[in-house]
Amino acid sequence: MKKSIISLISIGLFCLSANASDKGDLVDSQYYSSPNKVYSVNHQPKITIANFNIAGGLRNHQVDLDLVANAIKKMDADIVTLEEVDQGTTRSHGVDQAKIIAEKAGMYYAFGKATEMKGGNYGNAILSRYPIEITKVFPIPSGEYEQRALMLSKINVKGFDSPIYIFNTHFDWHEEDSVRMSQAQFINSIVFDDLDLDDEFPNLASGIMILLGDFNSVENDRVVKELQKYWNLVQQKGVDTRTWPAGNPGLELDHIFTSRNQVWGVEKVIIPNDGAEWNGIKWPLVSDHIPVIAKLKLIEQ
Repeated sequence: MKKSIISLISIGLFCLSANASDKGDLVDSQYYSSPNKVYSVNHQPKITIANFNIAGGLRNHQVDLDLVANAIKKMDADIVTLEEVDQGTTRSHGVDQAKIIAEKAGMYYAFGKATEMKGGNYGNAILSRYPIEITKVFPIPSGEYEQRALMLSKINVKGFDSPIYIFNTHFDWHEEDSVRMSQAQFINSIVFDDLDLDDEFPNLASGIMILLGDFNSVENDRVVKELQKYWNLVQQKGVDTRTWPAGNPGLELDHIFTSRNQVWGVEKVIIPNDGAEWNGIKWPLVSDHIPVIAKLKLIEQ
């Protein structure tokens, strides 16, 4: 009997060993995919990223796609995340806004449906100077309110040793914040590797991650503090962070976060909210939100 048990254990261990060999060891794969690395001053990879809610869902607002695309070109960003994007809706005359904006701006794009809306779809988009390798869209907890979503895209950016995982989302807007809290906790659950995404995004938890979006939450409220368990809010001293309403901003609702896995240097944050033109664009005439643009350098991977 003992011999049989020992034999069964041996067979089991062999099978486990074979499976580990087939899939690769988790610790090894995480280390080699995006190992901790400190870059010398002259070799720190740089990226410019931006977030912009284009007001596709605003009542009686017709989005000027030429104006939006030109504004995005003026940002001169490597990656731009968009919220309130229509795809084939009657209110937007059946057009695919993300596709048209990307073509006019000369960028790759991915659209992430949050919900069906007026004969089409409504959601978020990611634009990139570099090809977008893969995108996944997650419905996020939305209670009894309008369904919202999170996009996750894998992008290989020139100068970086590892892929960059870009998250884009649009949180609920109601004053009571319990839904937004659940949305923040959902995103944090991905960072903490609660969801099994290894097949599509291997070693995500140890990778380079950037989170952008319209969070409908100001800097000092508990939703942003919940996100800061795993993310660092991108800020620069002396920069006015208010983004809404664009005509006379009073609230900082749009944010960029970097993963606490990395150390980034913030070279510049641009939020053109003073009503004056910036790079030839009068931003309050483009959308009801002001964009957030950040120039970052990676100090430690």
